[in-house]
Amino acid sequence: MNTKKTIFTGDNLPDHESGVRKMMAEAEGSSYVSFKSLAEAKSQPDGVVVMEGDDGGQIFVVCAASKVKCSEEILRQLLLDLDAKTWDSPDMAHIYYERRRVGEGVAGGKGGAVAGTEIWIHEEFRKLGLVDAIRDVIEGRRSKL
Repeated sequence: MNTKKTIFTGDNLPDHESGVRKMMAEAEGSSYVSFKSLAEAKSQPDGVVVMEGDDGGQIFVVCAASKVKCSEEILRQLLLDLDAKTWDSPDMAHIYYERRRVGEGVAGGKGGAVAGTEIWIHEEFRKLGLVDAIRDVIEGRRSKL
């Protein structure tokens, strides 16, 4: 009987799954659920959007998928704009659609995040005065920062 655990690498991890959070869930003995699209996440009452940079080294934004009123294209541009202000490594910036209960932590660097009823934005963007602009893009009131 083979009792070896699979180690997830870029070669065998689906694009829509966070390696960091999948590994953490497995280490804790819990499940990790990710969705392939914003539409799929929106169809679930606990679907969230996680925007991150540095391959999970910093969580930028976490919000309920139901809060997102902009297109996925605009959401992707927001991610790139936020990454340009912090890491400037677009190949390491990702959007994941996951299942998270309100109050549940979102593992990641620089303190991670918490899924809530409001849009969670990393403190670094607060210091840059971007909170209102980020919310406005996500909620469809503007198309870019």
